[in-house]
Amino acid sequence: MRLALQSNCDQSKPDQAHQWVFTDLPFGQDQTFTPDHKLIPEWSQRLDDAGYRHVDQIRALANEDGFIHVDQLPQQRKRFRPPYRGQQHYLNHGDWCDMDEPDLEPFTIPDPAAHTPHEQAAMAERMYYTGVLKRAEPEPDKASVSRAPFNPSDHTVASVNTYLEWGAADDAERSRVLAAEMLGKKRQQILRNPKWKGL
Repeated sequence: MRLALQSNCDQSKPDQAHQWVFTDLPFGQDQTFTPDHKLIPEWSQRLDDAGYRHVDQIRALANEDGFIHVDQLPQQRKRFRPPYRGQQHYLNHGDWCDMDEPDLEPFTIPDPAAHTPHEQAAMAERMYYTGVLKRAEPEPDKASVSRAPFNPSDHTVASVNTYLEWGAADDAERSRVLAAEMLGKKRQQILRNPKWKGL
């Protein structure tokens, strides 16, 4: 496939006239990009439809004094019409249309505050129906697991001291375990431990 150059693009054919412009486009740092040859005829046509002309084409219109009357200039034939619904974003496509084709009537979103409660409820129902809003699901009954309180009589001295130091949530729980020890086995290695003094 030949490389599109200004010298080999027929300026009388809109789908060829501007193809050379798309050769070696800036693409990134120290990189260029030339689109697929199947794309550039449409791109060239787009530029022509939008009214772009090369300076040589404009110069050719000048009279012997070098003047051009504005009536001689080419007319723009196509314009971009932005999307009439949704976000004004490049992923939300508009369309190219003839210059005299009117804009589409913009879509307006109703303001719920301007509606009666009954109308608002109907709007909400439509939102539920289309899945925009989700209905609250009833909470299923769940089994709860409760642990029996720590009983020092069921554990060794080392286990009780470890629980009191690391496992008990707070001083209230430590006091409860020490009280249970006093009423139970009364092991001095637990009750006289200086760490629990004052509890």
